[in-house]
Amino acid sequence: MSISFEQIPADNMYPIFATEFGGSMSVKSGAMPWKNLIVGQPLRSKMNENGPLTLITSDEQADALFGSGSQLALMCKAFRKNTKSSELWALPVADDSTADAAEGSLTFEIEGVEEAPKLAAGGTVRLMISGQPCPVNVSAGDSAGVVASKVATAINAKINLPVIATSDPGAKAKYSFAVSAYTASDDKTATLTIGSSVYTVNLSSSDSTISAVLTKVETAAAGNGKFNVTADTENNKLVIEAKNVGTDSTTISLESTATITIGNKAVDVSGANPGNVVTLTAKNLGACGNGLDIRWNHNQGEVLPSGLGITLAAMANGGADPLYEDARVKETCSGNWFNMVVIGSADTDNVNYIKEMLDERWTAIVQQTGVMCFSLNGGAETDYTDKANALNSQEIVLAALPKSPTSGAEKASALFGCVAPKALNDPAKPLHNYAVAGVVAPRRDDREDYYGNNRLLESGCAPMVAAEDGSVFTSRIVTTYKRNAQGVQDKSFLQLETVLTLSYLRWDWNNYLALKYPQAKLAPDGSKYGKGQQVMTPSLGKAELIKCYKVWEEKGLVYDSAGFAANVVVELDPEDEYAMNFLIPAHLIKQFFVSKTKIVHD
Repeated sequence: MSISFEQIPADNMYPIFATEFGGSMSVKSGAMPWKNLIVGQPLRSKMNENGPLTLITSDEQADALFGSGSQLALMCKAFRKNTKSSELWALPVADDSTADAAEGSLTFEIEGVEEAPKLAAGGTVRLMISGQPCPVNVSAGDSAGVVASKVATAINAKINLPVIATSDPGAKAKYSFAVSAYTASDDKTATLTIGSSVYTVNLSSSDSTISAVLTKVETAAAGNGKFNVTADTENNKLVIEAKNVGTDSTTISLESTATITIGNKAVDVSGANPGNVVTLTAKNLGACGNGLDIRWNHNQGEVLPSGLGITLAAMANGGADPLYEDARVKETCSGNWFNMVVIGSADTDNVNYIKEMLDERWTAIVQQTGVMCFSLNGGAETDYTDKANALNSQEIVLAALPKSPTSGAEKASALFGCVAPKALNDPAKPLHNYAVAGVVAPRRDDREDYYGNNRLLESGCAPMVAAEDGSVFTSRIVTTYKRNAQGVQDKSFLQLETVLTLSYLRWDWNNYLALKYPQAKLAPDGSKYGKGQQVMTPSLGKAELIKCYKVWEEKGLVYDSAGFAANVVVELDPEDEYAMNFLIPAHLIKQFFVSKTKIVHD
């Protein structure tokens, strides 16, 4: 029998008219499998352990699972702001509970010679926190403390911000009298005067200690409405502290007719209006909060209300990010092919760990090519170039937009969210001049010029650029690959489109063979066999490869099919009688990034 059947048994004797189907004549691979992964930190209130891989289908789902304002929820939303159709998975890596959260502060001051100056007119404090606007309305007559309180309230009302705010409640007036050298005797008194209130106690020889005297005074003054009076019997002090925050000018005295030494009133805290400092604390623990951008008057024409000043202490002193290795990210991702991976951490150990995972998947055995993207919070040009210069991998993209107020985790997520659907549709199409939604451009004076962007590219960064209206666009997306294994300068895997095209060609060719020749036999050229047999030979393999190459050429992925046909090599493996070897001398199509023109004239 020359026809090879898959389902109809050769030894069947029962009468039957049997027909089976085979799709080898109409092999169509369809779209390349494409999944995207985001690795980031959820809020501790949502997850204090590393979570499972989760398919993300809405912003609301990300907030509910990971917590509003968490690094991971913000990354998912930044990605989805650029594409709703791309398949997106999230992997939560819990905060390291031993790490501190980054902190910063805003200190508000109002010009004036008064003890507690007030705003002469109202207005708006136009804050921006990690790229998110947070306007705060203030009124005439507001003190610096009131402004700070309003700011803290406004920040906490925006649940998508990556920080929480606390305003300093301010200081309370506090006084103390040190009492010593007391001699007990009858018919003596001790008098505490607080403003117009007078509290007198009778002393006798039975009040033999200083603590007894102070306790009597404390008891007598217990009904005071403005101050708390406390006997510090261990240190022989009478402590008077205002019940409310505020400047105090009350006259306070302590006197006695007994033989007693009373120290002068000591002012421990002079009193103040409600605190003028707002402390900002990152919602996630670790280094991810360091450098989160805090600013005001970002947009042209914005000004602070007259007389109001703000001093910023930048977000800093966050501990270490959780280690992805400890979270067993590789093991969790095992069995899943992720074409694009965004990580929220810029930690060197975490970047290298994900690179190792992608290195394994790049190999000819695993064949699950993936590319990682990360970025930095804020940062100057040199922060990006220094980071990129230390890296060398075709699997790493460092998204760069120096001095953008948007967090690094969101910049990287937005960039890959922008390019993922384009790369799926056409891996060789230039990924530049695409709008990146959700990323705020730097101030005009802070934007990179031609030379700065060129330095970023030379170091291995993928810069984004800002238009006049503040819109952000992709520029040229390069990987950090700069040198081969011997340390020699090499650009073969510099362009991201090159990596994506190679990944597609490998998948498409393997998929084509697997679909059309799933159970093929192998024979040398010139072998005789029936027409119904599926036998692979070197000449057939070469013909199939040339056919595929022409399809790739039509898709604009490669060029010069004639040259390819002349140089392609297909041969039986001399060492393995069950294998056939293919050499594909592909001419990858390039991207039109640079136009060089010279105009000569008469």
